[in-house]
Order: sequence, then structure tokens, then C-alpha cells
Amino acid sequence: MRFITLDSQLDQWEKFVETNEVGNFGQSSYQFELLLSRGRKAKVFGVVNDTNEILVGGVVNWDPAKLGYKYSLDYGPIVKDWADRDALQCFFNGLVQYAKHNKGLYLSLSPNAIYQEFDNDGQPICTPKKQILDTMCSLGFTHEPFKYGMQDTGVTVWQYVKKIDGQTYMEISKSYHKMAKQYLKKNKLYQVNVRELSREELPVFKQIIDDTAERRHFLSKDLTYFETAYDKFKNRVKFVVAEVSFSKYIQVANDKLEKANRDIDKLEQKRETAANKTRIDKQLSELFKQKENHKVRIEHGKRMRIHAGKDVIPVAAAMFIIMPQETDYLFSGSYEEYSEFYAPYQIQDYMLQISQKLGVKTYNFLGIDGKFDGTDGVLKFKTQFEGVAQQLIGTFDIPVNKFKFSVYQNLKKLIAK
Repeated sequence: MRFITLDSQLDQWEKFVETNEVGNFGQSSYQFELLLSRGRKAKVFGVVNDTNEILVGGVVNWDPAKLGYKYSLDYGPIVKDWADRDALQCFFNGLVQYAKHNKGLYLSLSPNAIYQEFDNDGQPICTPKKQILDTMCSLGFTHEPFKYGMQDTGVTVWQYVKKIDGQTYMEISKSYHKMAKQYLKKNKLYQVNVRELSREELPVFKQIIDDTAERRHFLSKDLTYFETAYDKFKNRVKFVVAEVSFSKYIQVANDKLEKANRDIDKLEQKRETAANKTRIDKQLSELFKQKENHKVRIEHGKRMRIHAGKDVIPVAAAMFIIMPQETDYLFSGSYEEYSEFYAPYQIQDYMLQISQKLGVKTYNFLGIDGKFDGTDGVLKFKTQFEGVAQQLIGTFDIPVNKFKFSVYQNLKKLIAK
């Protein structure tokens, strides 16, 4: 077996990623090209056998750290067989040697591997999967302590997924929490529309993301990043927006008002000859309440249209990457002033339909805190779609320059104090 670079064999690498059980966008050829386009230092390395079949590989990127470079594999490596110790040893030896000749300080990797799964209340639903952890440690890597909390960059440490393999869309949507079903029903009534954005429309997406990032204190990306992702991932990336038409919103309320008036007229006529008027009076009372609610909604729609200055407005947006194994929900945002439309639910439902049609096995909502004490609002939203929480196996480090890495670690400890 040989350790080689695969930069010039991206088709072969992409096939390996897309046919591997844990292949993911972070290790795809598209992500590699995105990194290069963004001016990042990156290469694709692999180990092949005598017939040039890839056994292990990964998209590696490196960034400057104190005293050298940190070499990283996010969601990697991609491994054909974790029991093939010789292939793994060959791969890691090759990486360390390359890094050593290119000012490497240490190598850090975060495999796309699940350590344990939990239900919505944080109760374990399986035992910890320790095979990869034990293998990595036996190869000389140090496992960083398990982390909690959302990650703005790098690899998520906790995620929420919905397994949809072999299910129809009807089965998928039937499994949603009752509140999600209620929100979707309301959105359908008021015709909240979901569509995919063109490249030219990405500033609309960017504006929503920036507004949400400022409000919720997370890091956004520049417009060029989203445009480059659109170009590099091609049909594997979707930028989705939910829109509200105020004229349709007002028309629905008007139709309901007219129906309420017709029902009131019928009941009032019926009341004139009814022997028992009490039951009819209760029905009329309810209809008069509905009538007033419809009037309020019509005026509310008119005010929103005046405030917006146009009839159709975007209220929420999200970015997704679709790989054969899973759909990943990456960036999203919404305008708080239009939260009554529950547009993020509409977007998720739309993408779950798309994922099911494409035969994707897993729908990955990605990051959660890993805390189940009620403080994670993101988890509360994601559990409305009924899935499972997953703790990933975490990060492993190995020094490239042992002396400098020891100094680097001591410096970090001093700074932390």
C-alpha cells in the first residue's frame, strides 16, 4: 500500500466519499475546491492498495498556530475498514511526515463517527461505541475531553438527526410533534411559500442570516462564501427561502370573514323558528368572535404590507447540502418580526420532502448544545421533528513536532490561567 496525494484524482476521491457509509460534505471534493477558492491551504491525501483502490483518505487543511501549523481533518478521515490497522498506520504516518516537512505543529482530526445516541430527554438509547476511540488512542493519538455547546466553526460535537431511510413522506410527516403539525397546517392556510434561491438572489439569504447572527450572537459568513459554495457544490447545495404574500394573507382572512357572515345569517334565520335558542346562541357567539378575529387579521395584514413596503417578503431562509448519505442543515435565519408565520418549520418540511424523494437516509439538523435541561432553544425546535440526539466521538490530536507542541500546550495553559 502507498500513501499518495489525490488532488488530481478528485473523481475517484468523490466516488469513495459518496459510497462510504460515513462520507460527508466536509470531506467531499466540493469542500476541497471550496477551501482552495477561499485561499485556504488544503490537500487530499489517501492510502491505496496495489490495485489503486482507496483504503483511507481525507481532505486536510492547515492554519497557522503559535510555533507552527495545525493540520486538521474535519469529519475525517474516510475509512473503508477501521479494522485495517496497517492502512490507518500508513495514512497517519504519511500525514505526520508531510506536516513535519511543512512546518507542522500537530495533527488534529475529528471523525464523522457517533459515540452515543440519546432520546429527546437526554436518556441514552445505546451503549457508547468505543471501537474508533480505542483504535485512535492505540495509534498514538490523544483524545480531547468531550465537549458541550454549539460550535460556530469546525466540527459539531453534538447533533440532532432524523432517520428517514425507507420511509414515505407521509410516514415522515406523521411522526412530527403535534405542534409542528399545527404550525405547518397554519402556514398552508396562509400560503407561506417555500422556494429555492438563484445565485443572484443570495444577498437576500445573506441579509436574513446576518440579522439572525446579530440577534443570536453567532458567526456568519461573507457573501463570497455563499456564492462560492453555490458554485462549487452545484446541485448538492440548496439555498431555500420562505416567503409571505400579504395580498394572499389578506385574501384568506377575507374569505373566512365572508364565510363567517354567511354562517351567521343562516343561524339567525334558523333561530327565528327554533324552539331551543340556547344552542344556536352559543354558536352565534362563537361565530361573532371568529368574525372579529378575521377583521383584526385583515387589518394586521394591511399594516404589515405598509410596513414592508411591498407585497411579497422573505421571512426565513436556510442553506442545505445534500450528499447521498445525508442532508445537512447548515446556516439558517429568520426575521423575528414575522415569527408568527413559523416559516422555519415550513423550510424543514420542504427539505425533508426533497431528501425523501432523493433517497437520502438521514436528515441532519446538525448542532445542539448536548444539554437537555431546557436551556437549549435550538434543541427544542429540532425535536419538533422527532429524531435522536447524537454525541460525536470528538477530536484526536498527535504532535508533529513534539518539543514545540509541548511548549505550545504549556503556553495555552498559562493563557487559560
